[in-house]
Amino acid sequence: MNKKIALIVGIVIVGLIGGTVFLSSKKGDTKQNMGEEIIKVEHSLGTTDIKSNPKKVIVFDYAALDAMDVLEIDGIVGVPKASSIPEYLNKYNGDEYANIGGLFEPDLEKINELKPDLIVINGRQHKFYDKLNAIAPTISLSKEDGKYMESFTHNMEALGNIFNKDKIVKKELAKINEKIEEINKEVTKNSYKATTLMVSDGKLSVFGETSRFGLIYNNLGFKNTDDNIEAANHGQDISFEYVASQNPDYMFVIDKSVVMKDGNQKPAKEILNNELINNTNVAKEGKIIYLDTHSWYLSDGGFISTNKMLDEIMDAIKK
Repeated sequence: MNKKIALIVGIVIVGLIGGTVFLSSKKGDTKQNMGEEIIKVEHSLGTTDIKSNPKKVIVFDYAALDAMDVLEIDGIVGVPKASSIPEYLNKYNGDEYANIGGLFEPDLEKINELKPDLIVINGRQHKFYDKLNAIAPTISLSKEDGKYMESFTHNMEALGNIFNKDKIVKKELAKINEKIEEINKEVTKNSYKATTLMVSDGKLSVFGETSRFGLIYNNLGFKNTDDNIEAANHGQDISFEYVASQNPDYMFVIDKSVVMKDGNQKPAKEILNNELINNTNVAKEGKIIYLDTHSWYLSDGGFISTNKMLDEIMDAIKK
């Protein structure tokens, strides 16, 4: 009888060793496959299974690169050097990181050669998703217009989960939410109104609550000077006369010429230096705030960039 029991136990042990064992994590979104923890990551293009702590990572999304730098994550093997890497992330221009093409033109051959375990993209690479995902598990950490903090929080928590950095992510998010609360309190107390512009190649566009810059209104508490702005990826085209008619307490300006590689565009300060704008109250009071383009436009959604964005607004309202 004892021999039979021993034989059964032996068969069960062999079966467990030889088969695939799946274990649910406390969060309910991970499993273990042959000793490797697999994490299910929900992102803007679907749900992807990723090995925990991937060793070789390709990063197209500068916000993710920003966050991974803060989280001290090793294993980044390639970044898009053919584009404008924000100055504060300039170390990734080093020879130890491969050039994987541009933000809109990935070098698929080079990426395949690097044999990554994970590829992180954003909306600029969406049309290449299927090709990239065929090389390695690919996730998009793009943000939803008008929902900056919701998207940012989700993306940072996803990175924390993938790289076992949940505690650090929680701590960094708490710092940022504390800053937002402080700014919002000051802004709402004074009922500040704002106009948010982008200047690009001499053209002006305005952005509202449902835009990529909705953080200014939805989280920081500014009232928009115009409630009828059309929702568009690059804003609603406007004229100098429109800007002069708004009468905000603050005008926030993103100068796209800063990130254009051709260098032929006039800077926003030069374009806005005209009689119509100079006669506005916001100009006379020195409350036209030229925001850091890299943080607000290229790498928005990382820990460093979000802190920079909030610090700029904080400095503006405390002058």
